[in-house]
Amino acid sequence: MQESLTAPVSRSADGDEPLEHVPRRRDTLVSRWLRPGWPLFITLAILFGVYWGLNQLIGLRSAPIAAWKPFVWELSSVLVILALSPFIVRMERRFRLDARPLRRIVLAHAAAAIVFSAVHTTSMVILRKIVYALAGDSYDFGNVFVGWFYELQKDVITYLTILLIVFAVREFKERRSGELRAAQLAAELSDARLRHLTAQVDPHFLFNALNAISNRMREDVDAADRMISQLGDLLRAAYATDQQLLVPLHSELEWLRGYAAMMAERFRGQLSFELQVDPGLDAVKVPRLLLQPLVENAFRHGLAEGRGCLWVDVRRTGERLSCTISDDGVGLPDAPLGRGTGLSNVSRRLQLLFPHDHELTFADREPRGTVVTVTFPVSK
Repeated sequence: MQESLTAPVSRSADGDEPLEHVPRRRDTLVSRWLRPGWPLFITLAILFGVYWGLNQLIGLRSAPIAAWKPFVWELSSVLVILALSPFIVRMERRFRLDARPLRRIVLAHAAAAIVFSAVHTTSMVILRKIVYALAGDSYDFGNVFVGWFYELQKDVITYLTILLIVFAVREFKERRSGELRAAQLAAELSDARLRHLTAQVDPHFLFNALNAISNRMREDVDAADRMISQLGDLLRAAYATDQQLLVPLHSELEWLRGYAAMMAERFRGQLSFELQVDPGLDAVKVPRLLLQPLVENAFRHGLAEGRGCLWVDVRRTGERLSCTISDDGVGLPDAPLGRGTGLSNVSRRLQLLFPHDHELTFADREPRGTVVTVTFPVSK
């Protein structure tokens, strides 16, 4: 069954007024660190630092240097970069790469990259000096200006890499969100169309039923009175499910029995109605009032003279339900079959509910009459 994807609105205890949405508190930088994803990032960063430390150690294997120092160098750099990543995320949100004017965006990120490098280098050196001091050694950064420039050119590349990753992730999320929203709107539109088409059946049926009662009124007042009572029962049954697009098969068939009884009253003693249903199908969900226009069409056109037999067979084969409506009336016309309100309604609803996965066929019945077959998938 297709349902609207619109999120439900919270309501007060008495059900009258919607509750106000509680404003969400903006996340702080610390709260972001505490999110479940950050432990994974920290673990990956440490592993990355260990990897580069190991590479440094291998590269300096011939130099007289303590084995732990390359790991301190790389881990201090990686951990500071990880700590500064939220800063880059915030900069990308405030100065989006796809925003305009472009000059303003470039200048903002250029300044941010310099700040990023300064903080990264300073923090990295402080961490190294602390670790070295704890190990009873001293860390020498060398010439400040040369060292800062060396780190700057690497930090600019690091900043741009993280910036592009953040931009790509955001673009992916926005595109995905847009696709989901488009799918939601399409589902809501289909749902609205289905409800509109289903609602068309009731007035169309009511008009034809009242016309039949009017004709019977001139011939047999008591029969017309019984038809009015039967019509009331049908309308009550129809309105009981007027908000549903799919209903249990037994409800649809009970409705057809009531309609057939009313038409049999219209042509008393001249019409016969037979219903054959495979066992165990009562709970199968079918489109509401889908078969009624087809049965009504058979009574009005195939059995227009008011005499004959109408058969409805419902069978299930695997995951598909097949409904056959046949009569021994006048058969199909020689000209191409025109589709009025009822048949067009059935066809359009089938297309919306089961796009490219349904059948609606019309054929001659031997020795005379018409056979209409509807086939569509069912889930139960």
